[in-house]
Amino acid sequence: MTRMTRAFSTMALAAALTAGLSSATAHAQESDVAAPEGEGTGRPLDGYFATGVMAFLALFIVAKSARR
Repeated sequence: MTRMTRAFSTMALAAALTAGLSSATAHAQESDVAAPEGEGTGRPLDGYFATGVMAFLALFIVAKSARR
């Protein structure tokens, strides 16, 4: 139980410290800017999905090796 409490308090402290460093305002991108010649808009959802899959696999491998 002490390990879990210590880990939770460490994560809470890290979250509190990083929350103060993040920017509170968000700026939208300009939609009227045309893409440079030869570059399309692409499909960013595919990249986000692939990144999520790779992150899941990395976490799965780390968690699987930690159980041994």
